[in-house]
Amino acid sequence: MTQDIVIRIRRRYLIGAAAAALLLVITLGFSLPLFAQKVQEEYKDKFKLAGPTGDVSVAASADGRYVFVVGSEGVLVSDDHGKTGTWVQTVRMK
Repeated sequence: MTQDIVIRIRRRYLIGAAAAALLLVITLGFSLPLFAQKVQEEYKDKFKLAGPTGDVSVAASADGRYVFVVGSEGVLVSDDHGKTGTWVQTVRMK
């Protein structure tokens, strides 16, 4: 003898679950994209700032848009809140 398993879902629960799923999809669709910093290993020699002791200093403008990194080997500047790809070496010490 086999017994059948019957699952009954009320219509209002099914509509509520569909509305919640639709709301989640809409929220994800309109949310801002997420940005993450990538490791930039290829730039370690190009943007070498620290001397043998590893001393560097970091400063930022009042609004945080401009970020400066100063080391014994040079100066780096970012004009977009320090995001990846916005760094420029302005001074290179000898």
